Amino acid sequence: MSCVNCGAEVTGTYCANCGQRSTVKRLSFREGWNDFWARIYGFDGMFPRTLRDLTIRPGVVSRNYLAGNRVKYYAPVGYFFFVITLLYLVASLLNVEMIEYLRASSDVGLQEAPKPGSGQEKYMQYLLQKMSDNMKLLSFAIIPFQAFSARYIFFRKSGYNFIENMVLPFYMQGHTNWLNILSVILFSITGSFISPVFLGLLIVFYFCYGYAVFMDYQKFWKAFFKGFLLYIVSNVFFMIAVMAVMLVVIFTDNEVYEMLKPSNNR
Repeated sequence: MSCVNCGAEVTGTYCANCGQRSTVKRLSFREGWNDFWARIYGFDGMFPRTLRDLTIRPGVVSRNYLAGNRVKYYAPVGYFFFVITLLYLVASLLNVEMIEYLRASSDVGLQEAPKPGSGQEKYMQYLLQKMSDNMKLLSFAIIPFQAFSARYIFFRKSGYNFIENMVLPFYMQGHTNWLNILSVILFSITGSFISPVFLGLLIVFYFCYGYAVFMDYQKFWKAFFKGFLLYIVSNVFFMIAVMAVMLVVIFTDNEVYEMLKPSNNR
């Protein structure tokens, strides 16, 4: 039998030369649907396996991927962008504005709300809008800081280079967005959401557990504690970078500068 794609001789279910199936069914709604999920998102076993294993053993998924097993699991960058895109899709389908969701969750942590009509209130609105518009970028931007902290501070003897140290953070950043998806669904139904404190603690634990399993050359609890320190340090580095950008914006954008002038916040 010849492959319908490349013409090579086929003896099994798939062509050894290009991966094309040896038998092609007539196009139908069911066949088109299955082909869509299988080819675009890898739902033919790869995605469910990635979802399951990232939940119970994220470090193992990352180690296997770096060991060269690129068929068993969904790629880290693709998984990251898929889940965060799904977050926005779910929010859109449920008519949840991300800026409203962010505002509601941020109000929980504020001891005192900004004075209505003040420049501070306008700046908070501006900041939340920017966060809503650039959530993908913000989620992506912290990953190099995590990889840097792992490679050059906490796990220098791991044998992984800087790019390889980005695999686990990509997987974990993407996977923890499932919690945000659940929170958005809850917000759309009840008007409340999963406690930010609970979410934060769960994410920190998952992060530490991921590194404890991933860095298997060290004892579990030692790597777990280092993962905790890595989380703190990388977030400090990230916040310093964000604050530097914010200062540049404040002093170069007259509109933002006016929002924060003391005379506009009395």
